[in-house]
Amino acid sequence: MRTRPMETKQKRRSERFKRKALARWRLLATSGVSLGQAALEIGVTVEELRAWSRGVEIEAPLLVPVQVAGEPATPREIVVVLAGGVRVEGLTLAEVAELVRRLS
Repeated sequence: MRTRPMETKQKRRSERFKRKALARWRLLATSGVSLGQAALEIGVTVEELRAWSRGVEIEAPLLVPVQVAGEPATPREIVVVLAGGVRVEGLTLAEVAELVRRLS
């Protein structure tokens, strides 16, 4: 019986998919999972993971540092529009919660 080589059809993966796959691989690697096992779990080939990992530094990072500013000095005001079209403005979060409690 003669066998034919297995044809591999390369899928075009999105950049988002590649970044997520690489992040998953890194997580699995910290748990001692091999590259082959990780590729199998993620659903890609070992070659794909290798190629993506070589180019990952050029792409945008998956996580970027951010700085969170403090709360504003004045409390935020919320606008509530009821089903009948009534608009209530200038409420704080606590007041919105009280309004919802009373209307329920």
